[in-house]
Amino acid sequence: MPESKKTPLNDWHRSHGAHMVEFAGWEMPLNYKPGIVEEHLATRRFGGLFDISHMGRFGISGEGALPFLQYSLTNNALALDPGQAQYTVIADENGAAVDDAYLYRLDEKEYRLVVNASNTQKDWDWLQEVRKKFPGVALENHSASLAMFSLQGPLSKTLLEDLLKESGSRLPDPGRNNERKVVIEGTEVEIGRTGYTGEPLGFEIFLPAGRAVAIWEKILGRGS
Repeated sequence: MPESKKTPLNDWHRSHGAHMVEFAGWEMPLNYKPGIVEEHLATRRFGGLFDISHMGRFGISGEGALPFLQYSLTNNALALDPGQAQYTVIADENGAAVDDAYLYRLDEKEYRLVVNASNTQKDWDWLQEVRKKFPGVALENHSASLAMFSLQGPLSKTLLEDLLKESGSRLPDPGRNNERKVVIEGTEVEIGRTGYTGEPLGFEIFLPAGRAVAIWEKILGRGS
């Protein structure tokens, strides 16, 4: 069996007592010493920070980006303004689901598609095939260069607002699925009001992989 891939935070997880397991080809922290129940309750009552860097992240840009997405995805990408996101499904030529995904419109002609870890290679291969029909589309795999955190729970907004005071940045506008570029610890990152925990308040953070540990520790320090 090939060695599991690691996120930029794997050594940090291990050094802090995480129970590491194999998941979809990745070495993942299943839980920490307090246990899953305590982690669940902490997220529901206060907030929880999750390393979701194992998920796939594709950049899609260029003149043909929108037609490409309209062909590839089931939801209407044209409905998104820059700084908005939507849940969607990657469909094959018969309309069957290849994977479910989240699409972020970062700029007029720049998008990010977040896919499931277990399907990243399959999704990439399929989208590369579709791309052949659409000249003027740049498709880039940022899964290794871009880390991704999920900060969910009742106190997540207060924590991030406090953190952003140092740079004068603002959170994305109120309302689920809004997204904005901000600065944390001198690094430009992107924050989306997205996430799968079911919490009314929740954010997902995209950041350079090389800054993952420093920013992770900064967020934890504000939440302790």
